Amino acid sequence: MNEFSKAVKFTLLVEGFISDDPQDTGKLTIFGISSKFWPDEVKQLKKLIDEGKVEEAKERAINFFYREYWIKADCHTMDLPFAMVVFDTAVNSGISKAKEILKECKGDWKYYLLLRIVFNTHCKSEKAHLRGWTHRIAKLYEYLEGG
Repeated sequence: MNEFSKAVKFTLLVEGFISDDPQDTGKLTIFGISSKFWPDEVKQLKKLIDEGKVEEAKERAINFFYREYWIKADCHTMDLPFAMVVFDTAVNSGISKAKEILKECKGDWKYYLLLRIVFNTHCKSEKAHLRGWTHRIAKLYEYLEGG
């Protein structure tokens, strides 16, 4: 399994299928793709799902993650574990934040995860999700450590 396959497998696992949490500023999300930021993509995914083409929707989401996050966050130029932590951060917090933390982490992926937690504690509009985000980061750490 290549680096992207490992990373997207984890991200799909933690993102889940469909979420329409009224407390989530990202609005409706499908496979972790937010309708707030990607309305056309979510519309296409929803259409496929409504037609009973869930696997096709999942493949579309995977291709989307590769194109819009893996490549644009430069994960294809990194080795694991950095490729994976940067990718998951880009999906969860945006590409610019993922790259900003990368510059600050001093080459230590574990310190990167700690900086990500610190960043999340300062997201005032999303306080309701802090526990879930911290759990996600802990799961990512366990996944990377072979747990």
